[in-house]
Amino acid sequence: MAASRQANPPHVDAIVVGSGFGGAVTAARLAQAGLSVTIVERGRRWLPGQFPRDPAKLDTWLWNTDDGLYDVRWLDSMLAIQGAGWGGGSLVYANVFARPAAQSLNGRWPEALRRDALDPYYDLAGTMLEVRPVREDPSTGRIPERTRVFEDLVERMDIGSATVRPNLAVRFGPPETWSQNTHGVEQRGCAFVGECILGCNRSAKNSLDHNYLAVAEANSATAVTEANVTRIEQDEKGWAVWTEEQEHGRKRGVRRTATQLFLAAGAVATTELLLRARDVHRTLPDLSETLGQGFSGNGDFLATGNLRRGSGDLTTGPTITTTTVLDVWERSKPVWFQVQDGAIPQPVSTAVDEELPLKGARWLWRRLRSHDRTRTLAFLSMGHDAGQGRLQLDKKGEATLAWANRWQSGLYRAEGRVGPAIARHLGSAVRSLPLWSLFRRAVTVHPLGGVPTGVDRSSGVIGKDNQVHGYPGLYVMDGSAIPASTGANPSATILAAAERTIERIIRNTTGDESWQAPEWERVRCIPAPEDDAYDWMAARRRGTAGDGIVVDEAMWDRRTRRSSGVGVRLRLSIPGLDAFRADPEHPAAVTGRVRHSAIPGTHDVAGHVRLFPQSADHLMRYDLTFVDGAGRRWNGVGTKRLRGRGLIDRYRSLTRMELDFGLVDDPTTTIATELVMRPSDVIAMSRSIRGTGFTRTRRLQAIATFLGFFAYRALSAKGADGRLMTRVAG
Repeated sequence: MAASRQANPPHVDAIVVGSGFGGAVTAARLAQAGLSVTIVERGRRWLPGQFPRDPAKLDTWLWNTDDGLYDVRWLDSMLAIQGAGWGGGSLVYANVFARPAAQSLNGRWPEALRRDALDPYYDLAGTMLEVRPVREDPSTGRIPERTRVFEDLVERMDIGSATVRPNLAVRFGPPETWSQNTHGVEQRGCAFVGECILGCNRSAKNSLDHNYLAVAEANSATAVTEANVTRIEQDEKGWAVWTEEQEHGRKRGVRRTATQLFLAAGAVATTELLLRARDVHRTLPDLSETLGQGFSGNGDFLATGNLRRGSGDLTTGPTITTTTVLDVWERSKPVWFQVQDGAIPQPVSTAVDEELPLKGARWLWRRLRSHDRTRTLAFLSMGHDAGQGRLQLDKKGEATLAWANRWQSGLYRAEGRVGPAIARHLGSAVRSLPLWSLFRRAVTVHPLGGVPTGVDRSSGVIGKDNQVHGYPGLYVMDGSAIPASTGANPSATILAAAERTIERIIRNTTGDESWQAPEWERVRCIPAPEDDAYDWMAARRRGTAGDGIVVDEAMWDRRTRRSSGVGVRLRLSIPGLDAFRADPEHPAAVTGRVRHSAIPGTHDVAGHVRLFPQSADHLMRYDLTFVDGAGRRWNGVGTKRLRGRGLIDRYRSLTRMELDFGLVDDPTTTIATELVMRPSDVIAMSRSIRGTGFTRTRRLQAIATFLGFFAYRALSAKGADGRLMTRVAG
């Protein structure tokens, strides 16, 4: 419960402002180290069953109107959504515990915050939150329908290996059984109601009040909730914090003092508090001029869709269950981001519907379009934006953001194209939020930055120890100290960074250089499934540079009918034209079917083809293999040779192949034939060519590039008497 409201609260070793990811870690570790700690939180302590659900009382959900759960901040050029309550953003986040891709972190990331340094602390934080991937729904025994839809979707898009089920801070188990977690807090198992972002009324979300904050209070930390910090200043004992608190229905100001002060109110609120201290109250006039710089929205981008194909409730299960990593080319530059599935809770759908105008017209439209709310889902993207925003104060002393979309236009374009790409496979429209599509205003639920790190106050607000330059004992411990976008859900990074930083602060404060969190004794290595997706997609991008093409071709023995004779149907796949053209062999993968009268049945065949290889006496060479119905393995070699100089000769050369098959275990058993492509086959092949780029423009460019390569090579080949003599490089 909240601490009693003392007229003159006692001086303590440390005051922590905020109980979110940075503040909860800081408070827990300081208390475990034996320091006296007061945690000041502006929001209330939400208990199971108290989180808002009534769409007709939307005002009670909002911080600005009723001190509710959601603090929706209009920063002029961006909308930021944050949580308010004991546990901060963990009360309403989507539970994802993910590490950023090491290869995607730019030069703004210091060594102390890179993966090598933070990985042990990710394991510590993951152990504290007891994270694990989604489990089967106890009511059905199956994974959520939304998970299946997304995993089927990426398989159809040929990027199944880029999709993983991330770790979630959710307690899975019997949904009606209460049991203690490792911190002694009673919880129930997840009931898959899909309302994680509304606050878990079943106590199944491993939010910070169930772990770090519980540890802090168990070690005598004092919690003061419903206390909004209005002013900070230095005093003779160290630091003073002024709060506005409720007492008997009236607000009053309370002054608290501590030797050390740790700010962890969130990227927007912490930066805003420091800006007021410097520019309004003048209590910290020497704060760095860099304050407010480096703000990032973490590349957040949201789209929604309503699936008309299939059946099943897409609103059930944890809010996010899958992560798909994408690494695509956007105007000759790689753009890295990820997309996650998202449940849209029914109360949110109803609340939005009640607030929007033209209710009758929208009802009729949904009836005509067979709109089913249980088939609505979200597509949540995040990536590396430019991180060049600047928070500053308006005339009312409130934070506003200087932000230009052109700084991250490549990322926004790539994220915006996810909807059309997905829609092609789902058969349903996927649309971005009206705030973006109509007004080009981004929405972030992951605000970061605003308090830069530097070697001195001319280059940053804080030093590498997170202490504010020129103000000993004042520290910043939350997302405002993260130097750039993480490109992933940032909560795990904020936790790990806070764990590492507070460990060093405690060692310096207490003089005990060996101090560490007691939980290290039971820390387990937390698998990072996202790393497999990062590595696979990075390799794929290297291999698909220049985009690719797929083409189908069929060839037949001209002496037999297609229905009963000898023939092959093949698909040639080139994943990346840059590598294909750079390789002197110009290889392409081949799959398909083969049929021969001497080998009963039709068989799956695979292999590769080399198109116009340099320093060779043939135009193309096919190396194929298949296993027949008797289990015997056959290898085949098909060759297309130049047979003359004229255009007709070249056409015949490219449409005629000598194909020899032999048994692997019996070299004396061979089959030789000559296959041709009829004019109808050539037409069908031409129509089958398609690009594999992320956008329609890139697909068309890939087709044009391949056709140009093919035409040039075919026309530049020189030979006589059936033998290739010279190849013009190009």
